[in-house]
Amino acid sequence: MVVHTDIVADARVRKSAQTVHKLGYDVTLIHGLPRGATERVEGCLDGIPTIGLPVPFPTTALKAERERARRARRRGFPGYRSKAEAEWVRQQNVIAGLRASRHSRPVRAILRLYRFLTALRLHYHDGREARLERRWAAIDDKDRPVRRLDWNYEVPAFSDISIALTREIWRHDPTIIHAHDAAVLEAAVNATNHLRAQGGRRRLIYDAHEFVAGAVRPNERLRRAWQQMESHYIKSVDAVITVSEPIAEALHRNYHLAVRPTVVLNAPVVTNRVEATSDVRRDCQLGPETPLIVYSGVTAPKRGVATVVDALAQLPGVHLALICVPSPTAPFAPELARRGAEMGVADRMHLLEPVEPEAVLDYLRTADLGVHPMIGGIRNHEMALPNKLFDYVFAGLPIVTSDLAEMGDFVRRTGVGEVFPHGDVDACAKALAMALTALPQYRARIAQGNLQETYSWESQEAKLASLYRVLSEG
Repeated sequence: MVVHTDIVADARVRKSAQTVHKLGYDVTLIHGLPRGATERVEGCLDGIPTIGLPVPFPTTALKAERERARRARRRGFPGYRSKAEAEWVRQQNVIAGLRASRHSRPVRAILRLYRFLTALRLHYHDGREARLERRWAAIDDKDRPVRRLDWNYEVPAFSDISIALTREIWRHDPTIIHAHDAAVLEAAVNATNHLRAQGGRRRLIYDAHEFVAGAVRPNERLRRAWQQMESHYIKSVDAVITVSEPIAEALHRNYHLAVRPTVVLNAPVVTNRVEATSDVRRDCQLGPETPLIVYSGVTAPKRGVATVVDALAQLPGVHLALICVPSPTAPFAPELARRGAEMGVADRMHLLEPVEPEAVLDYLRTADLGVHPMIGGIRNHEMALPNKLFDYVFAGLPIVTSDLAEMGDFVRRTGVGEVFPHGDVDACAKALAMALTALPQYRARIAQGNLQETYSWESQEAKLASLYRVLSEG
């Protein structure tokens, strides 16, 4: 198996590797290390060898340097080679004018002519700079439509990941390569093609963790680059796995796949829970009588956590625990803390370190309510069934979520919580208050339901087993 990110907090990758290992396959898990790492790291995950490789992103850095050099490049005469040079000449011209009075009239005339010519040259330089700035502004508008898009140029990180991981995959000579997420597709396809050229049968599985064509990107050009990359490489895979039925349908339709992707839900393991060394209520230093809402996951703006922070102001006495992945000091988590201070709820907010994925259920169990306020209007979000929904439910917590297509349907169908329009602070506060009031009823539904039979990782393992068996025998 191969993934470009660290596996410390990636529950899906860890569970997939453990399941395939239990099926009797020899598994090696190759993964990227966090930025800044320079040394290879070898380890073991429940008997599975793990190899962490640094990903230095050299072509990404080269692209940035090339663009910086292009922006700084200027012709000499009649302009100036840089803004600094032009500014120096401008100031010297002013000084020359101040000094001119000490000279005789003929000399002053010559100096005035020289200063006039310098001013003309500076005027030309300023006009050229303005034109260049307008041109770069048009180029920098990543949302403007372009006729042709080179995704290799737009996202050189794909090549960087391939440089870092491909040879390591070759070295292990696998029969089946299981590629997790789109960013590692180029490396996986390159390795598969190389091994096939050496002889023998090789199979490639692409595990699509999200709907790439509808995912959040900084701009439209990057979104199209990711989509075109996936479209290019998905034709070379033998099987596709994804995390929800709508994403499976979209991939099947958009890329004209011969076989519909297999849906393996991003669900937690429930039969062999790992005991956590602490729990969320103890880490918040709260007694059992204090209402406690928990959010577990990334705190980026697209997750909508700010909506819950604002809603907390309408819920006196209620506390909010934010289990911040990857850490409470990561980007956006401190911003939420500042927002809590502005709303006057800082004393009821708790930013906590994450625990290992296998211990999440045990860690969450002492909270009262789980919340997932993900923002809507994004196709990937509308199609998603995030693992934290199942984490909350199997930890015994009722849930409150944004009323997005898949998440809202899951909550209404199972009756395990409340929904609210995404981004609506008042509606969020009302939904949280209603769920806290009706905790016994929701907990009873969770306990009496057969959710584990459908939504646990154990219920998904048979799909992986069937897929691996078909690829091994086919």
